[in-house]
Amino acid sequence: MNTDAGRTVPAGDPSDRIAGVASVIDGDTIEIHGQPIRLSGFDSPERGKTCAGTNVYQRAALYLSDQIGTRTVTCNSTGKDSYDRAVATCRVSGADLGDLMVGGGWARDWPKYSQGAYADAEVRARAARKGVWNLECPDDLWGNRKYD
Repeated sequence: MNTDAGRTVPAGDPSDRIAGVASVIDGDTIEIHGQPIRLSGFDSPERGKTCAGTNVYQRAALYLSDQIGTRTVTCNSTGKDSYDRAVATCRVSGADLGDLMVGGGWARDWPKYSQGAYADAEVRARAARKGVWNLECPDDLWGNRKYD
């Protein structure tokens, strides 16, 4: 298993990992050792979006930062996106960051990329009115993306 955090991971090689202390870029992007990583399978509010006067873009990033803290993040990369970021499912202390973000209400499941992995977490977050689900938000909160 390769744990060299700075190396480019070939698509489809689940044995390769990116690991280290992460910096949060936004609610669905982190950086480990200078390598940007797009967290796979969910989407967080876009830059500049607000709900009831709350900057939800910033709140999502702060929530992700709180979940990670200074602990080591371990990511399994599946390739690169159009911005040349690694696309990966990442964990901290065994917890999937997607579950944490969607379950906390600061992101939503993106079934096209998650195969519904976070659907139950989103249902629970909506029912409990967590995060953005507890705020009055504009229809374009998610950047007019389709999530089916």
